Amino acid sequence: MPTDPSPSEAAPWRALVAEDLSLLARLHGAELDAETLTALKAAEFPACLTLPPTTREGKEARLLMAQTLAGDDPIFHIPLDDLAADYAAIYLTGRYHASPNESAWLDADGLERQGPMFAVREWYQKYNLGAGDWRRRQDDNLSLQLQFIAHLCRIAADKAGWRAVADFLDGHLLRWLDRFAERVAGRAATPFYAALGMLTADTLHALRAVLVVLADAPLPPPGEEVRPEEEMPPSFGCGDSVAFVPGTGPTW
Repeated sequence: MPTDPSPSEAAPWRALVAEDLSLLARLHGAELDAETLTALKAAEFPACLTLPPTTREGKEARLLMAQTLAGDDPIFHIPLDDLAADYAAIYLTGRYHASPNESAWLDADGLERQGPMFAVREWYQKYNLGAGDWRRRQDDNLSLQLQFIAHLCRIAADKAGWRAVADFLDGHLLRWLDRFAERVAGRAATPFYAALGMLTADTLHALRAVLVVLADAPLPPPGEEVRPEEEMPPSFGCGDSVAFVPGTGPTW
């Protein structure tokens, strides 16, 4: 990726990044099925991702995900029912106490559907987007935010467009995603979901690093946590063939 690309140079790259983000949104937004797993293997996920890993945790997550999808070792052969149970524990029932919704991490009382959700909704409205049925999946859900960032990447035609991506990342996902990913990595019952959150966080950090130059947007200084979190458990020691699932993301 050129450091100061022309629109014609940036367009293919931003399309690839948007495609990757849409894929990650799909994986966080719906249970895995046999067709999706087959598509991931065919695409050589996560090696197919456009942005390279930037952290030790990101490299570990990619290795674990690759081993899981290869399935050569019996320890990584996970039945679909087990994956479905793990998905439900993370995204539906809250059994792991790792909410995929921003308000749970940034609200002073740890409550859902609070100020952070409405702030995300305002971002969507600026671009004439909406989250559909927020009672089923609220606006600040991880999957929806990933789809929104993918949309911003697709339409980013200049520094101002890329600056919007940086501002949204700084104000929202990158304020809490690392904590979500660490907690899921320490509590997930399957290696697929143990890796997915860490891989997603690393991908967004890689994108944000590129935006330092692309959007002329320096990284913000580390800020204080909005509220103290319980001690995090330790971390574990792409193609376009995966379709977007209608009804799970912003609508326009």
